[in-house]
Amino acid sequence: QRCGEAGRRFGLDADALEKEWRKCEPAGLVTKFGGGFYCGKMNVGGQELYVFNAFFMSMRSQFTAPGASIHYFSVAFDPALCPWAKFRAEVLGPTDPAAAPENSIRRSILDGYADLGLAAAPNKGENGVHASASPFEGLAERMNWLEADPTTDPFGAALIQGGISVERVREWALDPRVVVGEDQSQASVFDTLEDMDAAECVEKLLQLNALNAPKEGEATETTAADLPAATAAPDDVVVTSSGAAPTGGDSTTTCEEA
Repeated sequence: QRCGEAGRRFGLDADALEKEWRKCEPAGLVTKFGGGFYCGKMNVGGQELYVFNAFFMSMRSQFTAPGASIHYFSVAFDPALCPWAKFRAEVLGPTDPAAAPENSIRRSILDGYADLGLAAAPNKGENGVHASASPFEGLAERMNWLEADPTTDPFGAALIQGGISVERVREWALDPRVVVGEDQSQASVFDTLEDMDAAECVEKLLQLNALNAPKEGEATETTAADLPAATAAPDDVVVTSSGAAPTGGDSTTTCEEA
């Protein structure tokens, strides 16, 4: 069941549904299929259901509640000094802030949450900050939240100049499952690119583009003409962090459970 339908069948609101879901995790009743995609075996009042992402509605409400807000940063960094995997593991910190390294962003928010005006300590579900898992996911988030044009975005332009159509960039920014191997195996675009630096990410996307080439007779879209000369693709990322809500409520936010 999807979380909304599960909540109706259990008679639970979003917060209560998430609370029941969290009981499943230590019991080993939750399976991770991919980034941000989980299924849990829930039993409420004797009614048993398999539920996908039962935390989602509660998580979403943090962003839609009256007075809620976030801060965001669009940043770039040199992968020679900070590879993407290091950025996520050490600079950002893992999903559970209690397990994050000292001085990482998530651990710092946890250690100083009271001084930051947060009503409760961050946890795995509300961990204070989200960051793109790859340069392509960063592009997707700039397109989604900042209305970036992939033909003028440096990373997007590098993909298009490599032969990927604008249409495909927009399609893959929605994270579909695509063919990832010669054996026709499939996986999510975002999962396939996770933790790759920009150059490796471009190379992998070009490989995926070839593996998912349109079949004979299918229509294709021409790429944007007269793009500026290609430059080295930067390691771009959109980072969103918690912002104190004017209402004084708990404003720790996250966009993911990695």
